[in-house]
Amino acid sequence: MPCDHTGGPAGHLEQLRAELADRGWITSVLDQGHPSLFVQNPDPGAAALKEHVLVAPNLDGICWFWWPWASPIGAAADPTQAAARITHVLRAADPHPAKSR
Repeated sequence: MPCDHTGGPAGHLEQLRAELADRGWITSVLDQGHPSLFVQNPDPGAAALKEHVLVAPNLDGICWFWWPWASPIGAAADPTQAAARITHVLRAADPHPAKSR
């Protein structure tokens, strides 16, 4: 069962791309048979933090964003929440973590 969206799976990915781009992240929708979204951390020191995001229905037929290793990110109906999760996972580590007292 394909994900319902006027633009198909690429339409969901485009919504997520726009949400991430608004946050300053490097993004690009790729459509070479199986659409995916390339996402890269914009921090020059964290350019290695990048990944492709896929979109497909879960076992209940609800469309979700997925990591390539088949781990769910979030519902495609909520690109804001999915973008928050992606930026959290691909964030750079704090070089100066708070010291415990």
